[in-house]
Amino acid sequence: MSTTLPLGRPTALAGAHPDPETPVPYAFERVQRDSDGGEVARLEAQNLLFEKARPLDQLPPTPRDGAILDLGSGTGFWSARLAARVPEGSLTCLDRSLELLALARTRLDAPGGPRTAFLHQDLRALDLPERAYDLVFTSMTLAHVRELGEVLARLVRALKPGGWIASFEPVQQARRFSDLHPPCPNLEFLMDRLLDVVEGRGSDLSVGLKIAHHLERLGLESTELRDYGSALHGEDARVCIREVFLPLAWAYLRHRWEPGLLERRLEAAAREVPAPHLWLDFRRAVVLGRRPA
Repeated sequence: MSTTLPLGRPTALAGAHPDPETPVPYAFERVQRDSDGGEVARLEAQNLLFEKARPLDQLPPTPRDGAILDLGSGTGFWSARLAARVPEGSLTCLDRSLELLALARTRLDAPGGPRTAFLHQDLRALDLPERAYDLVFTSMTLAHVRELGEVLARLVRALKPGGWIASFEPVQQARRFSDLHPPCPNLEFLMDRLLDVVEGRGSDLSVGLKIAHHLERLGLESTELRDYGSALHGEDARVCIREVFLPLAWAYLRHRWEPGLLERRLEAAAREVPAPHLWLDFRRAVVLGRRPA
């Protein structure tokens, strides 16, 4: 393996499923069991890059003393940013991973700010108070859930009258996560193969449209599917490729390719990264819906 690639093998989280025959309930975990255990580091890098598109600017106003639920909060990356919206209110992090909730707790363990709560729950068996939240926030969570209608119905019941759901989920990914210019054929090939794995494991990369449909059927007002995105240039684009795409390709493809073949393709892709004037464009979307007052 070329030393130019940041492809270390971090220790897997406790509770991972290394046995390929072990049944696991969510598509993300089905992908995770094929990986080298470095999802936390890669998700952090990915979120930092997605933040350049200023996704939270898409959110409706929240009262300073309001209540926010971060569904599928993971490491608390977005939770820490949501907390600033309700400095006199409350923030609840919900995840099915105790390890990730512990990381979120550490991130939010600072003086001042809102009251915080941490719920260890499975999305398929949510136990939430009714009419409790001004905002329910999700990011790359509902794409991995098969019981989408049931989950959304529970979330709507948990909204206060006038409260909002904001779901940052895929709407319809093209054949790769992003567009590159100048073309990088080896990197684009790896992106295509990575998407094949994600889709093959059951993630729904067009779930945003289904969320919008369900929210309308559930009686939410002002339902909107809003597109936004970011074009990364130069070093920002190179960081995204080096720290997100190449490690993801190694983690999720290494068990599927013949020995040496993936390494050669990765090395070829890495040689494309320093291309001058590199642009990387990725598009995102958010689904918004408001419970009638």
